[in-house]
Parts: sequence; C-alpha cells; structure tokens
Amino acid sequence: MKKALYIPAYSDGLMGMFYGKSDQEIAQENQEDFNKKKSLRIYKKDNESYFKNFFMLISAGTSYRKKDFRKTIQAEDALVFVDSGGYNLAHGTVDPKKFTDKIALEWSEKNGDIFPILDRPSFTLHLKKEDGTPKSPYKDYQECLDLSVASAKYYMENRTRTDTTVLNVLQGLTVEQISQWYKEIGKYQFEGWAYGGTNGNLGRILPALKFLLKSGELDREKCKMFHIFGVTSNESMVYFQFIQMLLDKMDIDIQITYDSTYWNRTCVYGSYMTRPRYIVGLGMEAMRWSNQIHYKEMSKDFKMPCRCPICEDLVDPYNFFNSYKIDEDTGEEKLVFGKFNNMIAFHNLYLQLEYLENINRIFSSGLSDIYNEFFPKKIVDNFNLIEKFFKEIDNKNVEAEVNHKFLDDYLKKTNREKVKDATVSSASLF
Repeated sequence: MKKALYIPAYSDGLMGMFYGKSDQEIAQENQEDFNKKKSLRIYKKDNESYFKNFFMLISAGTSYRKKDFRKTIQAEDALVFVDSGGYNLAHGTVDPKKFTDKIALEWSEKNGDIFPILDRPSFTLHLKKEDGTPKSPYKDYQECLDLSVASAKYYMENRTRTDTTVLNVLQGLTVEQISQWYKEIGKYQFEGWAYGGTNGNLGRILPALKFLLKSGELDREKCKMFHIFGVTSNESMVYFQFIQMLLDKMDIDIQITYDSTYWNRTCVYGSYMTRPRYIVGLGMEAMRWSNQIHYKEMSKDFKMPCRCPICEDLVDPYNFFNSYKIDEDTGEEKLVFGKFNNMIAFHNLYLQLEYLENINRIFSSGLSDIYNEFFPKKIVDNFNLIEKFFKEIDNKNVEAEVNHKFLDDYLKKTNREKVKDATVSSASLF
C-alpha cells in the first residue's frame, strides 16, 4: 500500500545551525546535558544519529544566498524538497527584484530533488503590515496569476536536470478561482501539482483534488505527485493517509506528499509533545514548558516523561532547563531556550513519525472494521464522507456536506476580516 509522504520542513533556525556549525560545535552548544551527544543530522546515512529520516524540506526563499547549501548541510543522502520561495514573496520577506525565477530555478536544481515553480500566491493580497501598508508586493489576483504563468513558462523552457520532479502550483480559495488559475497555467505540464494556503483543511484540499481529477490531470502519465504545503494539524495527516489509500483503490497513480514545520517551530513556545491520541481522538497531545516556570526549583532527580532516543539521552534535565544569560542592559538573568528549541524539536519529530507509522499499520490491514475500531466515531464518519466524496464525484449534496463539515467550522475559528475573500457559500465553493 502506498503511503502519503510526510516531508518534515526544517525551520530557518535549524538550517542555519546545520549550515554554519559542525556536529562537534552543535554538540558543544546544545548537548552539554546529554550523554551520547549523537548527531542531529538524521537525514545522513553514515553517521551515528538519534534516529533516521531521509526526507526534508528547505526553503530557497530564505537560503538562496548560501552557496553549496545541500553539500554544506551534508544532505546528499536525503530526498530534498525545495520550497521555491513563493510564500516568502507573498509575505514580502524577500525582494522580488532580487529573487527571480532564474535564481529560484538554478538554486532549486542545485540543491533539490523535488520543487515547485516560483508561484506568486494571492492569499496575502488583503493583508496589511503593522504600518498599514500592503503585505503583498502584488497589486491584484491577476498580477499573481500572470507572474506565476510566466514562471511556469520559464521553468519549462530553462530546466536543465531530467532527474528532478518539478511541480506546477494551484492557487485559489474556491473552485472558480482554481479553475481560472488552471485555465492559464495548466498548459505547462510538469510532473505533478502543489497546493498551498489551506493549513491542511479538507474543505480546500478535497475540492482541489476533485478538480484535478475531473480535469484529467491525475490520469496524465507524467503527473505523479500532489503536494500540500504547510500542514499544521496532525489530524490532517491522518486524513491524507486515508485519501492516499482511496486513490490507490481507484487505481490513480498519484503520490500525496505534505510538509510541516510544526514539529520545530512550536518549540519556540515551549511545545513538547507527550503522546498520540488514537481511539479518543487524533493528533498529538502536548504540554508547554513556559519561560515563567521557576526551573531553579526543579528537583535534581527529574527525568523527561518520554522514552524516545532524545529524552533517554538527556542525563541532566536540571541544567538543560536552567540555561541563563545576563542581560547587558539590566544586569538581570534571562532564561534562554536555545537548547530546548533545537533538541526538543527532534523529540517532537520522533513522536510524529512514530504516530504516523502506527496509523499506517492500521490502514495496511485493508479492513474497515479494524480502523473503524481504532479511530473515534467522529473520525470514522469523516472517513466515510471522504470516500463518498470520491465515489459520488458529481453529487452536489455530498459536496455541500464536505463544505459544511470541514470548511464552515474552520472559518468560524478564523478572523473574519482576514478571510473575507474566503467566506463563500457552499454553492459558490463548488
């Protein structure tokens, strides 16, 4: 059975650490409280690391100035997905005059195995910076589309490697927007598609997949991949595995992939995953190690409540948490979470990967009676709805139910002002 492929996205902080420091320097800075001080380069084959995972996403938008990036971080053994940098352009964090299609393609080909074109996302068009100026460097949706089409044309005409997988990119919050975007960009055929701006919400992803299916893209011989950018929910990951299983049963030869930085970015806020939820829910439970806790009062006998390779190797938790520096302005001690951010990130990733392995073991039974027993009724009901969505592909009632089930609640939890262009009725969505 084919599995939906989770590609851990490495934050800029971790990439900076791997690019700028040797394993010995990383150990000295982050692992003084650990016993074996194994390598954190889990994507490298011939080293002694805490565990192995050979998939990684890196960003061209934040790293394109760095030369020989893949070689320097020692990722020659990994399958490297390069995010071409459209997200950075949309948020105005890179200069569109300096970061061009030419630079993005050359850097992606040199450092990656899979990468999308340099699309210009439209989802920040309505957002403002703190000073009230527009966040997006583009004036409107049409400019985003025109520049993305030009990028697809450039990548088609100038790619030099035949051993890479290049993905075209879908944009749009409604099927009408997706259709308009596809009409212009779909004439450039690559090895698959990527879709972003969803946060893993099935109310966006299922209609996009159905659109590609009905347009014939998923039947095209060279179209082999559908990638979902920026997934923040562990629950969404379970649904992706289920959708992959359904597509396999339908003899649709598409590999679903998705990325997430959740495992390492949330460490900045003290997030520490504790255990998975299966029968009583989905996703990972987590606790928060706050910088307001008085760690100097921690017992010297304390051990982390986990048996993963990272936590088992931590022999001095007291010193690990009591990391301080003196504030030059006030002279006061200030708690520093640098070691926590870098080390606990890999604890979180280990638990995520273990969680997904167990999910896949259940699905590999091929018996709905087994995974219906394993998952909560609410989740099983969602599985049934997703299956009906693909089986009854022209059923408008099922489309409306998917919209109501997955999208309505999402929009209620989202700031209405920020998503005013996304609040649509079920009729206009489909």
